[in-house]
Amino acid sequence: MSDATPPPDRSVGPGVLIPPPLLFVFPMAMGFVVQYIVPIGIVTGVRPAHTLRLVGWAEILIGLALNAWAVGTFNRLETTVIPRRPARTLAAEGPYKLTRNPMYLGFAIIYLGVAFVANAFWVLLFLPEAIVLVWLLAIKLEEAYLRREFGAAYDEYRSRVRRWI
Repeated sequence: MSDATPPPDRSVGPGVLIPPPLLFVFPMAMGFVVQYIVPIGIVTGVRPAHTLRLVGWAEILIGLALNAWAVGTFNRLETTVIPRRPARTLAAEGPYKLTRNPMYLGFAIIYLGVAFVANAFWVLLFLPEAIVLVWLLAIKLEEAYLRREFGAAYDEYRSRVRRWI
């Protein structure tokens, strides 16, 4: 059977319609638009801006590493990274021992890093919007799906691993 056709005893997936990375890109883009119109820095001065930029690059690298670790874990478990498709197994190892959503956490860390590198107050201000969008349009659907598909195993996993950190 192909990935597009789930086995008959499995659901078709969590029903996430918008690719979750876009749920971070849209608020970030809005933040940059507002930043262009009303430029406000997170910090002022050359030295603080330089420090903020270095911290931002470190966060971007940490977020990318976390995402790579999560994707590698999914690949090793032979399950899909694409949240529209059905999961073949419940990921509960690697970064999934630390957080139920390492990829979304990675995207949030990258987003924060980009805001810091750009020293863009408005971009930073839109980060909570991105997190709420991901929760409403991806995480809620995925959690309900995992509960349906994996039942008690997911409940046990959820009881010991936090959603974010």
